[in-house]
Formats: sequence, structure tokens, C-alpha cells
Amino acid sequence: MKRKNYESLFPGMSAPVLISTQENIYYAIGFSTAARRPAQIGLNAVLMSREGAWFVFPEAWAPLVAGQVDGEEVSLVPYPKEDKGPAEAIARLLWDLGEGYHRDCVELGFERGGLELSLYLDLEECLGKRGKAVAWQDVTPLFCQARLVKSEEEVLALKQSAAVAREAMEYAKTILHPGKTELDLVAELEYFMRRKGSEGVPFTMKALAGENAARTINLPGRRRIRRGDVVLLDFGAVAGHYASDWTRSFAVGEASPRLTELYRLVWQIERECIARVRPGVNLKDLMECAGDMLKGHPLKPFFNPYLGHSIGLNSQEWPSIVPGADMELQENMVITIEPGIYVPGLGGVRIEDEVWVTADGHEILTGLSEEGFVAGEGLSKGP
Repeated sequence: MKRKNYESLFPGMSAPVLISTQENIYYAIGFSTAARRPAQIGLNAVLMSREGAWFVFPEAWAPLVAGQVDGEEVSLVPYPKEDKGPAEAIARLLWDLGEGYHRDCVELGFERGGLELSLYLDLEECLGKRGKAVAWQDVTPLFCQARLVKSEEEVLALKQSAAVAREAMEYAKTILHPGKTELDLVAELEYFMRRKGSEGVPFTMKALAGENAARTINLPGRRRIRRGDVVLLDFGAVAGHYASDWTRSFAVGEASPRLTELYRLVWQIERECIARVRPGVNLKDLMECAGDMLKGHPLKPFFNPYLGHSIGLNSQEWPSIVPGADMELQENMVITIEPGIYVPGLGGVRIEDEVWVTADGHEILTGLSEEGFVAGEGLSKGP
């Protein structure tokens, strides 16, 4: 990942910015580590300004950092184990930049939802000792905007991540059998993706059977799959730091008429919405497309009005395709389209694909070689 410059990330800003979430540190300077145990290894953060970028990290990380970050592009600032954290080093950097020399407060950008409380308090204390307060400015919307449109490198990583998850879903069709538990499926599929090169899973995998599939917040458990159950599989892989996220719902062995009707409706909504994806289309148009297809349908009350989201370093990023969303699709955005209908006592069906917005239309990054609702015993073809 190439280092980003201050102006491209924070247009219109003049204050330095403190970056502390691992995804945005990677996005800004290309450094990544899964070692996230601050009490044992310490915190790390990036300070960016118009004058340059500084990476503050525990000195024990030096070999790891040197292998990932160009010291000529980013100034490396290791701090010793004896220090309680990076706050003092960051305060010194801000002081050297001249922040607050002629004012009572230091203006500093930060990620409102990601700054560690300990770093926040320590930094306020360090600057307070110098007689300066901190005027915090949330830069989260600017990061969301910057990460929205993907580079060629990012699109390639997303395609690789989707490819691993596609293989796993093809494999899932072969192991959906009565008697297997939801957690059995999770274990087998996560292991399969690791063997195929996944760096991990971007979120807790969903393998929900029967009535457990009727609520989107449910988690897999020890429920055993029965013949005729609907099984909702929602998962992703990680490749080159980028996530995938897609869903298929299968009936095991056989499908009742009610489940078949449910599946066909969701399939039709998803396909019609995807067909409309291209630059210039507004997210509200996609929501209206789904709504139009549900008008007068008895299953409409069970439709979850959440149609998708952007995807990138995280499996779910801004924006979400929900009622009230009002933004036009742009070339090289990557989004999901994921209509779902969830009927208490019966189960839920969600069908989700990742869609790359191309110059003149779209490309679906996920999908099965042979789509169908019934899996396991007695596989049937077609939606």
C-alpha cells in the first residue's frame, strides 16, 4: 500500500491528524500488525501534517516496522518500553511543529470511534503540562470519503478475497448434510479458507439453520441441521488486508413451497437491484427498486430494509444502502447488494453479492458456478 499524503486524505484541513485505528494506519502508511494487546505491547499511532508523517510505535517493533514502512517517506519514532505509551512522543512532535505556540489550545484531528481512551487521556495530560488544551476535530468522515473509491491495487485485493470466499461457498454446498451442527460448518469453512490463503475472517461467520436464520443478529451454535432446513451462510475471507462478504441461503435436501417462494423473491430482488448498478445511480434508486418489487406482496412485512454497504479494509464500510441514503455510485466503488426476508418460525433467506462499479456498469465479484436453492441431498438447479 502506497503512503497517502495529508492533502489527499484531509482536504481543507490545516491541523495535524492523529491516526490510531489499525485499518487507517495501514491505509495511510502501509503498516499492519495483528498484535493488538496494548497492555502487553503498547499502542501505536501515526501523526500526519502538511509537513510530513510520523509513526510512533513501541521500540520492540522496530524490525517489523522497518520491513513495512519506508523511513524516508515516514519518520519513525520508536518509544521505549519504560514509557507508558506514545502520548509523550506525540506531544513532543506537536510541540516541534509549533502547534499551540501562540494559542491556548492545540488543534488535532482524530478518529472519534477509534481513539483509545488511554491515549486520549494521556495526550491531554502531556499537553496540559505544557499549558495547552486540545481542540479535537473528528476526521472520520474524511477517512470514509477517502476510502470510498478504490485504487487498482485495492480492487485486485478485493477480487482475491472474493475468490477465496467463492471457493469456500462452493465447498459449503458439498458439506451441507443433516446432522451437522452450525458450528461444524463454521469450523470446516474457516479452515478451508485458511488453507486457501485467507489471512483470517473479517467478522463472525454466520451459519444459521432453520428458525435460527430468522434473525440477522443470531450466531451459530450447536443446533443440528435437519433435512428441509434453510441454512443461511454469511461469511468472507481476507486477502491483501481486504475483506470479502457474501451470503447464500440453501435448503438442505429439499425445499418446502413456502421456502421456495421466499428464495425466489429474494433472488429476483437481488438480481434486479444489481442490474441497475452503474456510475451515477443513486443509492435511493436501489432502495426504491427493492421496494417496488415488494409492493403488495404478502412477504413485504418481513423484508429487512437494509440492502447493502461499501466494502474494503473492513467488511462493512460507509455508506450503507438503507432508507434515506442519498449518494450516487462512483466508478471503482465496491458494494454489496444483500436483500433479505426473515420469517419467524420459518427461517430467513438472504442473498448477497459483492459488486464492483465499473466505468460503464458493474462486475459481480462473487457468485456460484451453478446457482440453486437446494444443496446437499437432492441438489436442484436454478433459482
